[in-house]
Amino acid sequence: MKSFLTLKSVDEVLSLVKTFEPLEEESVPLDDCAGRCLARDWTAPEDLPGFDRSTVDGYAVRARDVFGAQEGSPALLECVGDCPMGKAPDFSLAPGQTARILTGGMLPEGADCVVMVEYSRPAGGSLVELVRTQAPGDHVLEHDEDAAAGKTLIAAGRRLRPQEIGLLAALGQVRVPVTRLPRVAILSTGDEVVPFDEKPLPGQVRDVNSHSLAALCRQEGACVRFEGLVRDDVAKLEASVRHALDWADVVLLSGGSSAGMRDHTVDIFLSMPGGELLVHGAAISPGKPFILARSGKKCLMGLPGHVSSALVCARVFLAPLLRHLQGMEEPVPAGVRAVLSRGVASAQGRRDFIRVKLSRSGDGWTAEPLTAPSGLISGLVEADALVVCPENSEGLYAGQEVFAELLR
Repeated sequence: MKSFLTLKSVDEVLSLVKTFEPLEEESVPLDDCAGRCLARDWTAPEDLPGFDRSTVDGYAVRARDVFGAQEGSPALLECVGDCPMGKAPDFSLAPGQTARILTGGMLPEGADCVVMVEYSRPAGGSLVELVRTQAPGDHVLEHDEDAAAGKTLIAAGRRLRPQEIGLLAALGQVRVPVTRLPRVAILSTGDEVVPFDEKPLPGQVRDVNSHSLAALCRQEGACVRFEGLVRDDVAKLEASVRHALDWADVVLLSGGSSAGMRDHTVDIFLSMPGGELLVHGAAISPGKPFILARSGKKCLMGLPGHVSSALVCARVFLAPLLRHLQGMEEPVPAGVRAVLSRGVASAQGRRDFIRVKLSRSGDGWTAEPLTAPSGLISGLVEADALVVCPENSEGLYAGQEVFAELLR
């Protein structure tokens, strides 16, 4: 029987994940790059908005002309025109003059602030009384206030959200330098596994892992290709992995990773060009029989066959790998502080990822640990979050406050 190598800690595995080279850059049209990772720092090519514009409807003025203005002692100014929308005013303000302006309009030369229309009243002819003191810059968006030419606005590694897309559009970025999406090939193994759209016979199960793992990969931005189900046949499995490597950056194999009689995964990974075994066994629960290897610049990953173990391993190791290949910043975990409803025992030396169900409790949250076996997918479906029990702990106690990382 094959034995596990020395179990590596979660942190050791994650360090090895980061030894793979990020993927190359490609240029993508602006409207196709939402969710993509920016390949290099992006700087503003020009000032934004590019001109001083009003943030209110009112009167463009020189601040000194309305200094001390109030209801009982208004400033009397001559209105010399209207600031057109979408055009530069063709006049400038001299001392004692003002101009009507709408929200978003460009200030005329000479103006440095705007008095809101609520603080104005007609005084006959072209004269207007303004009853509000303003300081320079009041109710004005300055020409470079949103972005100054040459300033880095988006750092490399940022996953582009709708707001970044808007900023890129505001500055006329037609194409965007992003990192190529990783390509992931997925294989499932086992004589007992049948396609999900077939009725299993006694002793058979439908293929769950291929589809749940593909969903996680797509969630992290990867392109996925199914390589199908492969029986417990060394030659066929080796041929399938080799074929997958022709296209994929990551080959993902679920099942056949334990140290049992039918464990062929390690030998097959090592038989690939430049095959190198990095991890065979991780100090994690669930998911101890985890394999990480490389073939040249490409990654080979073996996940446990049990569905919950496979998904927890994928969340802990595969998702960070896919983000790393895209050069992506590590996201801030989304979660809540919660109080455990009961204690959970753990073995020292391994990191436990405890599935919990969250419920409101007064102004906070209660986390109820779930104990479904790792072979059941329903245990993860019921769970709202994962709570980590660290390696140096023998467990968590009832009433302990924990961080519950939400399952997306």
